[in-house]
Amino acid sequence: MNLLNVVRKFATEDQALDHLIASRWPDGVRCLACGCVKVYAITTRGKTKKPVRLFECGDCRLHFSATTGTLFHDSHLPLTKWFMAMALMCEAKKGMSALQVSRHIGVSYKTAWYLCHRIRKAMEELNAEPLGGQGKTVEIDEAFIGGKKLRRGVKAGKNAKTVVLGIAERDGRIHMQRIENAKADSIRPVIEAKLSPETDKVITDSAAAYNWIIPVEKHEVTSHKDELETMGELSTKTIEGAFSLFKRGVIGSYHQLSKDHLDSYLQEFCWRYNRRGMQSWMFDTLLREVATKKPMTYKTLTREVF
Repeated sequence: MNLLNVVRKFATEDQALDHLIASRWPDGVRCLACGCVKVYAITTRGKTKKPVRLFECGDCRLHFSATTGTLFHDSHLPLTKWFMAMALMCEAKKGMSALQVSRHIGVSYKTAWYLCHRIRKAMEELNAEPLGGQGKTVEIDEAFIGGKKLRRGVKAGKNAKTVVLGIAERDGRIHMQRIENAKADSIRPVIEAKLSPETDKVITDSAAAYNWIIPVEKHEVTSHKDELETMGELSTKTIEGAFSLFKRGVIGSYHQLSKDHLDSYLQEFCWRYNRRGMQSWMFDTLLREVATKKPMTYKTLTREVF
């Protein structure tokens, strides 16, 4: 569902709220405390004297709303603006900066920044299936993000770079995350957690660290010179292409990313990349994730509390 369809379908707050309720409780509203199905819709007035739609449990008398306990929780933004921001982030192949989102939906930069990070939190894939498997080929490589230090020398810029490890199935999913360095001790835990042991073939570059991690019978090493001879069959072009697309987003949209939030941007990119053939269902998929993930406060996001 693209931005135009979202604006047409959810022109009013009530339409957006009805869709959220149907998405969160497809089998009917249940009490958040006791799970009772005997729930009544009520209308009251909030602090601003505007009508507010709530639910009341027939057993425990709990009052709750459709946004209680979700990433929408405690947000003063209309759901229509939430939905527009979600549609924009779903459709932006190379990502969209908070400043651009703020211009599109008419909010301040700080509000848009917090909003975008909550949507990225919903894109975090928990308990995802390992990449690879029987009959599949997986590529692994590293990328170096950032690191420019004006008038401080080449070594200072190199030391300031952030290492990102990428794992990609041929014609399938990818996973990217920040690691401390490109040594075996940092790479091993990620590969053990994200790579299926049943994978037939694992292709990497000539970095020595992989020789200590990947079984010899599965491991194949390539270089750009070899790729010309094998016509791309023995290459890491899939993961290098993903890295290239992400870097274009950094250069063209974000310009600069901090190490603290780099994993959030990587999760957003991987979530969208892994659903590149599901544009029609991407918005509703994201809405379900926003409605099921726990709230995230601004202080938690900015590391003011842990």
